[in-house]
Amino acid sequence: MSDKTKTRISVTVTKLYLDSLDCLVEKGVYLGRGEIILEALRNLLRQHGVEPFYLESAEEPVKPASKE
Repeated sequence: MSDKTKTRISVTVTKLYLDSLDCLVEKGVYLGRGEIILEALRNLLRQHGVEPFYLESAEEPVKPASKE
């Protein structure tokens, strides 16, 4: 499986979360719920020092920060 292959996942959320996502879409902040969830996931991974993305100049993916 290549790094660009997408896999669908399912997430169960409360109505409050769903309404909040829909509100952001209705305001035009995001195009859809999936875009919101992907951005939140990227931010969470960065916050924890996990970068699953390739840097343009790097040949290897960036490794998670070591816990010392």
